[in-house]
Amino acid sequence: MLLPRWLIKLGFYLLYNHMAFTYDIIAWLVSFGQWAAWRRLALRYLQPGPILELAYGTGGLFVDMSSTGLQPIGIDISPYMAQLASRRLRQQGLPAPLCRAKAQNLPFPDNHFSNIIATFPTNYIFEPETVAEIHRLLKDDVPGRLIVVIEGQLRGPWPIRPFIDWLYRVTDQRDFPPRKTMPIFAEYDLVTSWHTAEENGAAARLLIVEKRWPSSQLA
Repeated sequence: MLLPRWLIKLGFYLLYNHMAFTYDIIAWLVSFGQWAAWRRLALRYLQPGPILELAYGTGGLFVDMSSTGLQPIGIDISPYMAQLASRRLRQQGLPAPLCRAKAQNLPFPDNHFSNIIATFPTNYIFEPETVAEIHRLLKDDVPGRLIVVIEGQLRGPWPIRPFIDWLYRVTDQRDFPPRKTMPIFAEYDLVTSWHTAEENGAAARLLIVEKRWPSSQLA
């Protein structure tokens, strides 16, 4: 039995806004400590060039990238997340090139990013306006790549697995089948592929979306 959608939306709204200070601990609890490891699996798919992180949240992955010498830019719509992420970066002595913006209306020039990353996004990532912005921002000459961590795979003892499967079902967080995601990207001439990545026992499912080479370069 699913929870009412209005209740799920309210819960996520509070988690990303007024209750944002609880986000990291809740993510840790529901993933049994694997959340950050799942998130970091996105980094193996990065290619050289500028990086944009969509919905950077509390800034955990942003710190991971910046600490290794990368220079990402981040956007998030929540002022509460922005405050938490900025504080985390300052505490680490790292730059904080963060801005508030919606994924459907991004304040960057065309063909600017080699990589765009989103980890555990809500369905905003599949909205036509978001996909149009992703296509606009990704570079033509790399070609640009969108890296989406869709979901993690828990590998705890048997009593844990049924519980986490139930949790995903009641919150409707497994509703990312390929039949829903592939057509919207194809409409914008973006090529998609599914990947399962694993490292040190952490496994996650990722969607990799790449911009097609311009026809002029294929001739």
